[in-house]
Amino acid sequence: MNFMLRIALQLLAFFFLFVFIHMITAVTIQFFWPQGGTDANLSIYVLVLSTVLFLLILLLIGWYLGRPVYFIIVWLRRLARGQYDLPIRWDEIRSRKSGTLKIPYSIYKELFEHLHILANTLQKNEKELQKSEQAKQEWIRGISHDLKTPLTYISGYSTMLINTEYRWSEAEQKEFLTVIQQKAAHLQELVQDLNETIHGQIPLKAEVVDIVELVRRTVADVSSAPWATGRQFMMDTDPDQIPGSCDPKLLTRAIRNLFVNAVVHNPEGTRIAVRISQLHDRTTEIQIEDDGIGFSETLVKSDAAIPSSERSGLGLSIAKQLIEAHGGDLIVTSKPNEGTSLSIRLPLMQS
Repeated sequence: MNFMLRIALQLLAFFFLFVFIHMITAVTIQFFWPQGGTDANLSIYVLVLSTVLFLLILLLIGWYLGRPVYFIIVWLRRLARGQYDLPIRWDEIRSRKSGTLKIPYSIYKELFEHLHILANTLQKNEKELQKSEQAKQEWIRGISHDLKTPLTYISGYSTMLINTEYRWSEAEQKEFLTVIQQKAAHLQELVQDLNETIHGQIPLKAEVVDIVELVRRTVADVSSAPWATGRQFMMDTDPDQIPGSCDPKLLTRAIRNLFVNAVVHNPEGTRIAVRISQLHDRTTEIQIEDDGIGFSETLVKSDAAIPSSERSGLGLSIAKQLIEAHGGDLIVTSKPNEGTSLSIRLPLMQS
C-alpha cells in the first residue's frame, strides 16, 4: 500500500468518524427532545454542536498526522547540523515486540526509511571526506618533508663550489653542477606532486622496473651526498636482477627516506648494509641495517607520525605509507645503542 493511499484512507476514516458522531448526536437529541424538530433554537444548538465536533475532529487529525511530521522535521534539523545518528526518541516510536513503527508513524513508513538511508549516506560521505582530507594532508606533509633532501644537496654542493679555500677542477665543478641540476629537477617533480588529486589513496603510476637497480641508484645517490661523509655503505643482492611492478618515483622516495634517516641520525663511522633477496613466496625483501644509535621500541610500534626531533624523524612514517601503498610491508626493529634493522617486503610482479 503506497503512501498516498494510506493518507487518503486515514482522512476517509476521520470523515466517517465525524459523520458517525454527528449522527449519534442527532439521534440523542431526537430521543431526549422528540418535539423539538421544529424548534429554531434546537436547530441552532445542533449547528453549533456540529461545528464544535468538526473543529475537534480537525484538531484530532492535526495531532494524529502532524506529530510524525514534527518528528521528521526534528530529524532533518539534526541532519542539517551534521548529527547523523538516530534521534533520541527513535525507540519510542517503534513497537518493542515487532520493531515496526507505531500508529500514526507507520503512515510515513517510506519517509522514515529514506531518512534513515539518507542519514547513513551522509555519515558515510562525511567519513570518506575526512579520510580523503587526512590523506591529502599526509601527502602534502610528506612532500614538504622530502623537499628538504634535494635542498640539502643543492645547499651542500653550492657551498662547496663557492668555497674560496679550495680550487675545484673543471671536472669537479661540472660534477657538482650536474648534481645541482638533477636535484633542481627533483624539486620541480615534488612541487608538481603537490597538485596531485588525492582521494583517500596515494596515486601510483606503476611500471615494470628492476628493483635491484632502483635500490643501487638510491644508495649511490645518498652515499655521494656531502652530508653522508664518513658513513660506510655496503650492498649485497641475490639475484642480480629482480623485476617488479611499482611506481619508481614513490618507491625511490620511500627508500631514500630510510637511507637519509640512517645517515643524518647516526654519527660518522656508521656502517649501513643493504641486502636484496627474493623470497619463496614471490616477495622481494630489501633489508637495511645500521650499527648506529638506534631508537626506542615505543617509536617502532607506533603508527602515528613520529616527531622530527626523534631519532627516526618523519621520514619513517612517510616511507611506511608509500610502501604500504604498493601492497608491501615495512618491518622495523631497533633499540637504543644497538642499531636499526629495516625490512621492506614487496610483492613481485605476477608472471
